Amino acid sequence: MKKIIGIIFIIVILVIGGSLVYKNYKDSQNTVDKSQESIEISKNGITMLIPGDWVEAKSESNTTAIAAADPASKDSAGFSSVNINIEKKTSYNSLSYEFNNNYKALGRDSSYDILYEGNVSIAGTEGMEAGYTSSKTGFLKQHKAIWFKQGDDLYVILCTAPQSKFAEEESTFDFIINNLKFNNSTN
Repeated sequence: MKKIIGIIFIIVILVIGGSLVYKNYKDSQNTVDKSQESIEISKNGITMLIPGDWVEAKSESNTTAIAAADPASKDSAGFSSVNINIEKKTSYNSLSYEFNNNYKALGRDSSYDILYEGNVSIAGTEGMEAGYTSSKTGFLKQHKAIWFKQGDDLYVILCTAPQSKFAEEESTFDFIINNLKFNNSTN
């Protein structure tokens, strides 16, 4: 009799354990990781493919053509601290003139630290890239800026994250940059 009760007890444990494992498996199959999806946003002649858990962002800059941010990354003021912002302005100066003047000015400001400057190619267009940190707002942020011109339009793709998170966000920034599309119409 004790043997039968023991066998029944083991069978009950196995049935309960198996159903829990099956339920966890089914739940994991139904969970959608939005960061693995992507959505497309378009504005001012620029189309941007962003992770599904990011949103189109608003920028206070008058020259922002389009911006996106990770809403899960808020700073103490409530703003998204991980974002990508594309600036567009008309410039009749050369790319190198605009780029060099900008980073000379930043280099004179003690709240900025230039990490690197160099040449880059984006979608077959030659450009310039700079990496720097800023502490102007009291938070240490790292930035990657890619500059290029199309006709008289000067574009700056600015990627920003807290310095402590920048390396882990860089693949997301690269995904967005590698999927940018620029067209002549405006939305």
